[in-house]
Amino acid sequence: MRAALAAACLLGGTAWAAPTGLNVIPTADLVPFRQLSAVLQNGNTVLRGGSSVFRQPEPVPQFEAGLPWNLETGLDLVPADRPEDYRPQVNLKWRLLDEGYRWPAVAAGVSQLGVGFTPNYFLVASRTINYQQIQYQKFRAHHRNIKLRGIRLHTGIQYTSYAWRALVGTDIEVTDYFVIYADWLSGTQNAVSLGGVLVINQHDSVQAALLRRNDEDRLSGALLVITHTFSFDDPLVW
Repeated sequence: MRAALAAACLLGGTAWAAPTGLNVIPTADLVPFRQLSAVLQNGNTVLRGGSSVFRQPEPVPQFEAGLPWNLETGLDLVPADRPEDYRPQVNLKWRLLDEGYRWPAVAAGVSQLGVGFTPNYFLVASRTINYQQIQYQKFRAHHRNIKLRGIRLHTGIQYTSYAWRALVGTDIEVTDYFVIYADWLSGTQNAVSLGGVLVINQHDSVQAALLRRNDEDRLSGALLVITHTFSFDDPLVW
């Protein structure tokens, strides 16, 4: 399942994305090599006022591609000075370490590379809590017990809004078709979120989340993300 979002809820609730994150933080996941994820999300997450998402949804198209050598690159088209003024920004992620029995996956990256944008940098570790049990079950000759579901934790740091922020999150696989996402990025203008992903099939998914800014004591925003993944090994998906 490749539907995910790395978003930063900055300065009025704007959220930029990459498909291999949670709601507001990146993860160590990558789009697989020879695959391309096409994403559409509401760039404006604000729920109240004249500039709310209901009045100005600001749809943001994004594209993330898997490259060799544990690399992922992406291109987002986001509104800059005005809602109708869309500009490109580039993202890049490198997974330094794949997850193993005794260590987490680790990735580093940079986002918002483009004219008029301030780059973000991050370092994140992702760990499956029940990794050994899942690996053991995967190689068993018979699977008569109930299928084990993945539960992962993510933590790290991100440089955004000219300061280093702490990040933490989790994703919990409830069924083959639904995964819970919850995460948090420190900083008064960032947010805590709770949501999930509905996996329609191998290539399509829908993600939704509710956001609460760290400096507010109420629901602050909502996020909706639609993802379709193309595989260059399977021409039928086109």
